[in-house]
Amino acid sequence: MSPCDRPMRSRRPRWRGAAVSGALAFGLLLSGCGAMPRSGPVHKVVEPTTEATQQQLRYRPQPPQPGASAQDIVEGFLAAGVGAQDDYAVARQFLTPQLANKWKPDARVLVHSGEPTTIPRLDDGQFRTSLEVNAELSRNGVLQKKTRGSTQVLDLTLTSVDGQWRISQAPDGVIVPQPDFAQIFTPYTLYFYDQSHDHLVPDSRWFAERSTVPTAVVRALLDGPAAYLESAVTTAVPDGARLARSAVPVSAATASVDLSLPDFDPADVDVAARMQNQLKATLGSVPQVEDVELRVNGAPVSSSGNDVQEPTKTVSVPNRQVGVSNGALAFYQGGQTEPVPGIALPATTSIGKPGMDQRLAHFGYVDEDRGAVYTVRPGQQPVRRWRGTQLTRPSFDRHGWVWGGNEKGEVYGARVDGTGPGERIEAGWLAGRELAGLRISREGNRALVITADEQRSSSTVWLAGVVRDDDGRPTRLQKGNAVSTDASADTAQWISSTEFVTSALGDTDNAQPMRYSVSGRFDELPALTGATSIAGGNGASAIFGVADECLYLLTGSSWAQQSTDVTDTAFAG
Repeated sequence: MSPCDRPMRSRRPRWRGAAVSGALAFGLLLSGCGAMPRSGPVHKVVEPTTEATQQQLRYRPQPPQPGASAQDIVEGFLAAGVGAQDDYAVARQFLTPQLANKWKPDARVLVHSGEPTTIPRLDDGQFRTSLEVNAELSRNGVLQKKTRGSTQVLDLTLTSVDGQWRISQAPDGVIVPQPDFAQIFTPYTLYFYDQSHDHLVPDSRWFAERSTVPTAVVRALLDGPAAYLESAVTTAVPDGARLARSAVPVSAATASVDLSLPDFDPADVDVAARMQNQLKATLGSVPQVEDVELRVNGAPVSSSGNDVQEPTKTVSVPNRQVGVSNGALAFYQGGQTEPVPGIALPATTSIGKPGMDQRLAHFGYVDEDRGAVYTVRPGQQPVRRWRGTQLTRPSFDRHGWVWGGNEKGEVYGARVDGTGPGERIEAGWLAGRELAGLRISREGNRALVITADEQRSSSTVWLAGVVRDDDGRPTRLQKGNAVSTDASADTAQWISSTEFVTSALGDTDNAQPMRYSVSGRFDELPALTGATSIAGGNGASAIFGVADECLYLLTGSSWAQQSTDVTDTAFAG
């Protein structure tokens, strides 16, 4: 029996690290959707089940009880962070009237595991709460995962109000247990533009599931991109734009966005069209919204007669993969393998981690024997681009650049049509981190980055913005936002503009591939014993893995053998 004849069944994985302590599971998040319907026929009435009623009550915390002790008030206030209804009205009841008016619950959300520990301090009426934090949600909805063991300390002061203990000093924000976070908050996708305004770039945010979500989404869009995308994207909304009304109402599936915008020229129909497209794409992630009506300075905005093309929201890749067959670069598609025509490499070349651009015209690979990355095109000799150890698979962007990095956290780029060595790309935040994976998104404005600890037993998956000059030359990799911490991953591959897959590689036991959303949601895929590479095409139906020198396709809950002729495959990008 050949190695490829062994069945690939899903078995319980042996984690190299705590694979997903910093992520939020798809199953957990999706299971909560039934408790919070956001749309549907208005004439249909469904009696609530006992389970649904319990869920609703769970997130309606109890107000302070008469005669409650100071410690009870502190603990009750912290527990009330799960009650986002009416702008956290229950939580405000634990505060003095003065603090209740100025306390900002949306300033941040600390997502914690275990029970918070609250103890009195030396001074009467003062308490300190310590908790283990898995993630922090910022005011503008950006979720940042924390590594295992991260802690936070909260200090609170109480005073007597009409004979009852109330909190007079407390930090802004709320705390929410990790299992409850997925039931209370939902990810939505904001969209910004690339520099050419031809492509939309997703920016995932989390908001409490309330009627104010459309307003929160638009406010976040007006405030600009998340920090990790600053200078990597642009917006069609001019500076100084603000909501003219306190809310974004939705009627008959149409959201009405009324902006106050100084110096706006109604005759500039191109700007109006881009604003309309950006708002429509962004509010399109809100289930009850199907269209957007835009008004500026009280007047309807017309974009008729504009020359703006509909922006590209999703970039697909060719179905063909590049891999290694008989020591040479080869194409693979639909069970067939053939050498890449026009490419003849020196006999001493050791090919690993091949990649290619979307035109299937430029190719790259790692020569481990020489410790270098090379690019090559048909009819030409290979060009050495950069050297190093633990080199990442070459990643090609749509602007004509090839990227890579090494275990020192150094990032390199080179023009694919050039003949010289690559150049260092600024990424100072990676200094001292071991770079295990780097993959540029298909629109070219983001990078998936995997950093590992010294033992490669635990990894962090980051999303980082790609900053370019006016000619498309990459100049900087913006400091990333942690999508997953304490993960078990050596590689990450895009399968769409908003999803990617990861896996540990080279384990003798089961590797555990994962399917992620850029929001941090994830789903465990069937384990693949001894995986040495993972490839992602267009969507979840095009996920491939190599193990035991055989190529497999993820099919349902199993890995189906596809070929014994090619290994180490990758889609374009």
